[in-house]
Parts: sequence; C-alpha cells; structure tokens
Amino acid sequence: MTFLWFKIGTDKSNIFTNDLTYYLICFLQTMPGFYIAALAAISTINSTTMDQPMAGDPPKEKYVEYNPYKVFWIEMNRRRFLARLFSYLTFISIVLFCFLLIIRFSYSLEIKVSSLYAVYMTYFFSCLVVIFSLVQLIMMTFLSLYYLGERVHKN
Repeated sequence: MTFLWFKIGTDKSNIFTNDLTYYLICFLQTMPGFYIAALAAISTINSTTMDQPMAGDPPKEKYVEYNPYKVFWIEMNRRRFLARLFSYLTFISIVLFCFLLIIRFSYSLEIKVSSLYAVYMTYFFSCLVVIFSLVQLIMMTFLSLYYLGERVHKN
C-alpha cells in the first residue's frame, strides 16, 4: 500500500512534507499545556469524591514500601486515575510532537537513499506510529473528558 501511495500519489501525498504535519505540530505543541493545567487542577482540587475508590470493580495498584519492605495492593481512586491519565496524555503529546519534528526535519534534508524498500518501510513505520499515537491521544482525551464531566459528579 505504501508502494502504491508513492507511485500513484503526487508530491503532496506524502503526509510528512505537506501541511498536514505542520498543522498537527501546531496542535500538538499546545496540548501539553492543557494537560498539565488539568493535572494541576485534579491534584489540587479539594473534593472528597475525588478520593473515593472508582465505581464498580476498581483497578488495584501495587504499592511497595522499602523500609521495612512491604508489598500491598490499594484500590485506585478517582484522583490517582485522572492524574495518571493526564500525565500519560502529556507524555504522548510531547513524544508525538518531537517525533513529527524529527521526521519533518529529516525530509527537509533530502537524504539520498539507495534502497527504495528502506524508504517505503520507513514511511510505513512512521505513518503507523503517528496514526497509532494520534488515535490513542484522541481516544484517551475523550475518556478523560467523559470521566471528568460525567463520572466524577456521580456518587
């Protein structure tokens, strides 16, 4: 499929050289700020419902103390879940932003490669990583918005 994309498509069909990645980079450079602001709000909000265990069968988290050594499992509460979720979203958005910058910069260098197979495989792998990360970022953002808007206010 990547081979056909390169053979049939025009110069603008490469997503790393057209405006699609430019706008995606512009979008991704603003997202960590929003996620960090949400993380700060979740961490500092004074609410007893945030410290309750999650509804249903809450996931359990392994907790290790080292002095004295002791391992036990605690139920995840809403605050911890949302803090981890927004931390992960911040991480994914920064990594995807840097990955897109590196890929876009490497295309601007116009490196000559002797093997077209290497070019096709690199393009396919890069597209796969970008699409997977972007879909994960969008779906987890929707999950966090749903959880903040709906689940936190239900007791």
